[in-house]
Amino acid sequence: MKKILKKYTKKLAIWTVAWVGSLAFLTGAENTLWDSLLITKIGLLINFSIGIGMIIANKNLFDHYDELQKKIHLEALALTLGLTVIVGISYEVSFDFGIINSEPEGEYLVFFISICYIVSTLLNSRRYK
Repeated sequence: MKKILKKYTKKLAIWTVAWVGSLAFLTGAENTLWDSLLITKIGLLINFSIGIGMIIANKNLFDHYDELQKKIHLEALALTLGLTVIVGISYEVSFDFGIINSEPEGEYLVFFISICYIVSTLLNSRRYK
């Protein structure tokens, strides 16, 4: 079972690196390597397709988890979703009301989501083992 999980974890890691890399390339290269809306649209379509591959790889990994692993990750996902909605909306409203001066950036929310999921997965793993 561990060998199978390693295989699917590696596939997910490859898809994740490909998605992050294609997004970084697209955001860095647009307006510097090309100035064509068509090329940018094609790049976005490629990035979107790689993202779909990453989601499928993640689902395939989850399909091979045992019940405890599924419970750990499901609870981590639920907590992450709840915190993201609360913090994300509060972040946006804080800007709208003039509490913060800088416009909310999606990158900060993605970072917040990542940290929440990692921390809650680690805490749940400790709690259930």
